Amino acid sequence: MTMNTGFNYYGKTNLLALIPILAVTAVFILPYGAALTGGSLPALNGASREPLHELPLLPIALFTVKQAFFSTVAALLLGLPGAWFVGTSDSKPARVLRSLTAVPFAMPSILVVLGFVLFFGNAGWFNSAIAALTGNATGGASILYRTPAIVLAHAFYNFPLVIRFVGDGLARVRRAYAPAAATLGASPLTTARTVFLPAVAPALVHSALLAFLYSFTSFSIVLVLGGGPKATTLAVEIYRYSRILLSFREARIFALAETVIAGAVFALSLFFERKMRTVSPDNVRRIMERKPMPFRASCVLFIYLLIIACIVAGPLLSIVAESFLSRASRAGAAALSFIWWRTLGERYAPALFRSLALAFCSATASCVLAVIAGWTVKNSEKTAGTDAADFMRRTIRLFVSAPLASSGIVLGLGFLMAYGGKHGANIATVIAVHAVTALPFAGAIIMEGFHTVNNGVLNAAESLGASPLKRLFTVDIPLCGRHIRSAFGFAAAISLGELNAVMMLGIKDFETLPLLIYRAVGAYRYGTACAAGVILMLCCCAAFALSDLGMKHEA
Repeated sequence: MTMNTGFNYYGKTNLLALIPILAVTAVFILPYGAALTGGSLPALNGASREPLHELPLLPIALFTVKQAFFSTVAALLLGLPGAWFVGTSDSKPARVLRSLTAVPFAMPSILVVLGFVLFFGNAGWFNSAIAALTGNATGGASILYRTPAIVLAHAFYNFPLVIRFVGDGLARVRRAYAPAAATLGASPLTTARTVFLPAVAPALVHSALLAFLYSFTSFSIVLVLGGGPKATTLAVEIYRYSRILLSFREARIFALAETVIAGAVFALSLFFERKMRTVSPDNVRRIMERKPMPFRASCVLFIYLLIIACIVAGPLLSIVAESFLSRASRAGAAALSFIWWRTLGERYAPALFRSLALAFCSATASCVLAVIAGWTVKNSEKTAGTDAADFMRRTIRLFVSAPLASSGIVLGLGFLMAYGGKHGANIATVIAVHAVTALPFAGAIIMEGFHTVNNGVLNAAESLGASPLKRLFTVDIPLCGRHIRSAFGFAAAISLGELNAVMMLGIKDFETLPLLIYRAVGAYRYGTACAAGVILMLCCCAAFALSDLGMKHEA
């Protein structure tokens, strides 16, 4: 009787779940379908430039898979030592390491590209340091415009995923089972082999699949650091055929290949994510005794932090340093100068305003959709066990997380194919794409916030006569305020650094700060790009700090 009453009580308001479902359908599913099937506008179909049997689909697909595989391996090699320290130690250095993993998440891909050019270039800071230490005039480390540069840049982004997922899962498992294992006489090695490793294996596979997925669909990093036709990926070819060659048939074939592979990897990641939640306990609040880190472990951690600092801090600090330095010639001595800040000119302020406005609008839209989705999922728990409630909960979670497998390049192509150039390439489209792109992250954060709300408080509000909508605005949202703020900051940071949709849609006279930086890098105006990059870096860090601050307060 209670279940039926609960379902009737929330039956009408649960129709709000249609809002995020319809939004994902209009902004993600329909454009993706149009990109793969060709759309309905003949004007956008374009002229084929080469016979299909001569299309280099197989070698490009193989290279895309290969670079994503090696990028995943590099991310695991960089992330697993850090995950072990984060998961097995409660020391301050381990907590600092976990906090530092937030830095790559806040950095747009175009800044990573610019930083790698400045730091690992032939005349960059890394080679200069090698030259100073060895006496070799050139330094000898040739990294850029080759596959290793792509792999290293992708590892920069993805190793924090390994540290977060594996480290946090290992910490929960250690708090849950390590005391019992020690009581039963198991050695630390036996505990690690028989308890820790099996329990965190799903988290390890899940993080590896996500790293592969992000590397597989990467665009701007490969576009700049790829080094030509031999190091190109499916995403780059989709952009080249659709925006440069105007051969939409060929672009659709590349889009289909990318979507099939990315969809398979995404499905596997969802499977291991569910497995991860089942195996790894999330309700353990046991406080472990804090012990000082052994001297050998401290030395290993120090060396590890140096390596991470070289890969993460080096490129980013290079951007800051180069924005305040000028040289009379390419090989000349550097001198302190503000010339690059003065060369930003009139284009900088409008580009910054567009980026900030775009981030605010898209983050707001993403959080509204996430709140509706999280609230309806929370309400469905009252009727858990019924087919309708379980189906709705699974459907909402699937639609919210589906854009995680999307590629901004394919999505931009799909908008042009589905809605035409006039309706598909406008500012509202960019806002919608950014909002749906950030929805999986905002949705996960806000759903977790609704999940932690005490059911007793909600029942008390209902007993006092609060309608579902009134309860949403007076109880649920205030109690989840920190999670919503965190989701807003995360979504804003994603939008601030997103370049793919803006480039793919090609909106006239709409230049964002990432696009301005990309054009400056393409014109070899690195000083101007660095000055604008510092501003973009500060904006992204501020947005991500808002996100991280919300989660810290909640914890």
